[in-house]
Amino acid sequence: MKNTRTTYKSIGAVAVVLLCLSAMLAEAGNLYRYRNSDGNLVIDHQVPPEYIAQGYEVITSTGRVEAVIPPHQEAGEEIPAEVAKKVVQDREEDQMLLRSYSTVEELQAASERRLQQLDREIEIVESNLQKNSRQLIDFRERAAMDQFNGEKLSDNLLKSLNGVEMAQRDAQQVLELRQKEREEMALRYQRYVERFKVLTAKSPDE
Repeated sequence: MKNTRTTYKSIGAVAVVLLCLSAMLAEAGNLYRYRNSDGNLVIDHQVPPEYIAQGYEVITSTGRVEAVIPPHQEAGEEIPAEVAKKVVQDREEDQMLLRSYSTVEELQAASERRLQQLDREIEIVESNLQKNSRQLIDFRERAAMDQFNGEKLSDNLLKSLNGVEMAQRDAQQVLELRQKEREEMALRYQRYVERFKVLTAKSPDE
């Protein structure tokens, strides 16, 4: 019975703390961004008590993020290492975006420049592949003609053929890597843009 009363007192104390925090936030004059029970981002002049424990962001009237309040942890409860690492990475990424870019247009321009650079690199590799393909055709035709005439394939021809085949394989691998890199880069900048919009979102009252 004593343990039950202690538990009720603890729950009551937590509730009082959350209510006090909510009142303090409302009086602070800042804007706050949090997720409601539906998982939607909400910007308001206060954070309801039931949402304080899950964490929130303090933002200015222009939408700049001033502080990120992490989710509240119960005493003795540990945050999984991978979760803690992700929180730190996300926070660092947010800070990088806000330091590096002033507008969505700047971010989109940076994305376009980076993707264009990768496109040029891909074009160069594709050009090398076409060149190697033509050389392979030429060397193989010469090898076939020598064999048809009953001649032994020269060491130089075999060396050249093997060299081009190896270069072709390497170029193909580089092409696949660059194409994958471009795809990932496009997705990354798309995520950057979406996150930047959230970080700089203005209050509906503005």
